[in-house]
Amino acid sequence: MGRVGWLKVCSAILMFMLFITVLTGCESDARVESSGTVRTIEYDEVEAPESEVSDASENSNIMEIYESFLNGELSAEQEEKQVTISDLFWDNDIEYCFLDIDGDGIDELHIRDNVIYYVIKAVDGAPQILFEGWWNYEPVVSDELCGILYYNNDYGSEGIEFIRISADGSTESDGKFRWSDENENGYMDTEDFFKIYIGKFSDYEDIDMEHYVQYKKEHSAQQAGCELGWTDRCLNEYVTWQEAYINFLKKPSATIWVGSGREEYSLIYIDDNDIPELYIDTNVSATGVIIVSFYEGKVRSMVRDRGGIEYIEYGGLLYCDWGNAGFYPCNVYMLEKGAFSEIGTGWYSEYADEQGNICYDYFWEGRAVTEAEYEAYIDERIDRSGCVEPSLLYSEDEILEILADWDVDRVGVRLQEADAAEKSIVETE
Repeated sequence: MGRVGWLKVCSAILMFMLFITVLTGCESDARVESSGTVRTIEYDEVEAPESEVSDASENSNIMEIYESFLNGELSAEQEEKQVTISDLFWDNDIEYCFLDIDGDGIDELHIRDNVIYYVIKAVDGAPQILFEGWWNYEPVVSDELCGILYYNNDYGSEGIEFIRISADGSTESDGKFRWSDENENGYMDTEDFFKIYIGKFSDYEDIDMEHYVQYKKEHSAQQAGCELGWTDRCLNEYVTWQEAYINFLKKPSATIWVGSGREEYSLIYIDDNDIPELYIDTNVSATGVIIVSFYEGKVRSMVRDRGGIEYIEYGGLLYCDWGNAGFYPCNVYMLEKGAFSEIGTGWYSEYADEQGNICYDYFWEGRAVTEAEYEAYIDERIDRSGCVEPSLLYSEDEILEILADWDVDRVGVRLQEADAAEKSIVETE
């Protein structure tokens, strides 16, 4: 073979080797060992750092704990008792999301219904209640804030509090900012009451209106910019309303504000169907009356402190104007398809002027009105002359027995007997 032919062969061999190297390089990496040997490493042989594998495994385990808790398979401790998720809520329908609220880099489970809000954290392989708030609490996570915001606005006053939670479960608050319509003109001005409560109710400091408004503005803006992906969930599938009410009555007393031993119960008809609502009179001013509804498998409830709820039978409307200490709120509610909504809110205050004369100020939806206007607003929403209260109340054992062995005729006879007895008392008087 001549020299030119030999060079052509060598060139072909080199081109072939280069082609093979490029081809295998598309599917693997090459590593130079200390000996100078080149070892090819396939991509599927590359392992993630141990720390990343550990973090992924830990997050997976935590999410499994949260899912098991949502499914009612795991319990958490509340007041030295083990409770499942259905024990924690008044309503049967909740919503939840995942959010890192304590800054440890791991999401917590946030769950709420229309009354209670919980933060659940996985600790040592078990769910733990990190935070519990009743009414008006909302998680907020933004570039400036990370924590829980409380905001309430009703009856001529506002309350704002921002709470930070640390990874160890400790909390830190800016204090409870409070405005009250001191001159009762229906709007906020410099003559009103502005304070920050720190710790006990008696421990506070006065602030000016500008300080309060600025704090409210900053935190409201952060809350508005925090969009959370809440997911709906039904805790239990109830076949009958009797089963649902029995389950409600057996919830822990820490959850539904009963358990004093003085509660009385009844079955009443508020909306226009044959399924009664469960009426609970706690006989305690602070907890008032609880009403529970059942509609298409959904259980919902409402509470009115001080009690005194009246309703229009089969009319879907409820009314209450009970108050104390010179302050008397008025609430008109509607019950429709199992859901409670407030369709009218007012209040009036009673006080003595400098001459000792008793005076009254009236408000409707936060605006000062005359007494005549106040009464007219109520009459537009409900016929108070048609409102009634339960005619017969039962003990807990009695209502559980009725629910367990429901007999419409038998209960109807009891209600008729109670009505007859009440009429007899009236006629005697």
